[in-house]
Amino acid sequence: MKKLMALVSVALVMGTVLMNSCKPSGRDKEDKEKAGITDTINRLMAEVTAYSEQLNADSTFKFLSNDSSSIYMSGGMHYSYASLNAVFKNVYTGFKTQQNKKIFSEVKLPAPGVAIWIGYLKSSLITKADKVVEQYLCETWIWQRKPEGWRVIHYHESIMNSPSPEQKSLVETALGKLAGELSAKSLQPADMSPILTDFLKKFPSVYGTTLAFAPTEINGKVHKAAPYFYRSGSEFKQADLPEAYDYTSSEWYAVPVKTKAPCWSNPYYDAGGGGVVMITYAIPLYGKDNKLTGVLTSDLELK
Repeated sequence: MKKLMALVSVALVMGTVLMNSCKPSGRDKEDKEKAGITDTINRLMAEVTAYSEQLNADSTFKFLSNDSSSIYMSGGMHYSYASLNAVFKNVYTGFKTQQNKKIFSEVKLPAPGVAIWIGYLKSSLITKADKVVEQYLCETWIWQRKPEGWRVIHYHESIMNSPSPEQKSLVETALGKLAGELSAKSLQPADMSPILTDFLKKFPSVYGTTLAFAPTEINGKVHKAAPYFYRSGSEFKQADLPEAYDYTSSEWYAVPVKTKAPCWSNPYYDAGGGGVVMITYAIPLYGKDNKLTGVLTSDLELK
């Protein structure tokens, strides 16, 4: 009888364990809720973007709270809900078309019921006078969950300027000269710190630089190295791109390798390196045997 009771007790314990293992943990539930909120905010922002491309100010800002404590900013100016809507209605009357292409976005959840959407966009406009305008936007939308649904309590939009033709020409000349000096050398990732930090010191307009080495295979394992150096205030920092990051598929690497010629990239958000929106000038670098050493780059930040 005791043996039977012991077996029953074991069975009950095992059953309890199995039942508890099937229940989602508190952390799993929290993660699921956060993922749901993130999806909701991204869906709402996609809706906002679509309305802006329709040049419909009322719909673009329909989620903005009309509360007097809410703050809205565009182009360095403060607006109420009504004044912001009026300004954009007036602006939109001067456009034929507008297209917004997302460069990067993310959703942060700092507190329950609050979500922050941060995005970088390329806005392409055609005015009523048939003038083509391209500009880059940095936007922050703070959403709060209210009884009637998610509403925006803060909006901030600023325009990022592309580097001037003079800045780009300076980079092309400077990086071309450096590439010429390095092409005759046998280089290793450890050699790049003094070379690239000196380059940054000489050219203050350059935000960051790297020599992304061509992948090598050792004992069946592929190795990649791209020591990245960038300015942070008056200092220079290094961020080694992780081996898991396949930079060889990035535009700034793949295009110059394929064409065997220098090129400028399209604007992008550099999450793995400097953490800013930038464009990159890239030059394929070859050794004496005409074997690809890697791609030498120079980055200009969009400000």
